[in-house]
Amino acid sequence: MIGAVCLIESLFELGSFGGGLLRLRLPQILLGAPLSFVLFFIGTVLPTMVLIYAILIPRYLKLTGSATTTVLLGGLTYALMHIVEGWSAFDSSRDAALSLIFVVLGYLGPGMIKTFITLRTGNAWVHALGYHAVAPHVIVDTPLIVQAFGIR
Repeated sequence: MIGAVCLIESLFELGSFGGGLLRLRLPQILLGAPLSFVLFFIGTVLPTMVLIYAILIPRYLKLTGSATTTVLLGGLTYALMHIVEGWSAFDSSRDAALSLIFVVLGYLGPGMIKTFITLRTGNAWVHALGYHAVAPHVIVDTPLIVQAFGIR
């Protein structure tokens, strides 16, 4: 299951956002991709997987007794974790409202899908390894890591 999700998501990411990765030279990819994998796995993937999908989702299910409610709560929790994205602005009530709308539109659905897959498989690693370990953090973020670390 992890391999299938990772393959499909990686192909989608390469087709949609892989232009930056494909423009890198081979030595940059060979250094940047593993560095991107490790940094994002430790700093983003693992904390999210443990907090939401290993700790909260089973508790939501136990508290509500409903898979549907759990999926909705998982989506909302995932969206809440992204309120402070770099593009969010809270300078005015208009900016705050737009930021919150974008967070809900951008993260509620993916959070619900990840929660559904976690519930369906009983395995939080499907989310972590299938959706985040390679795509997008290696495919999309490797060019950023290469630039940030000055990898030539």
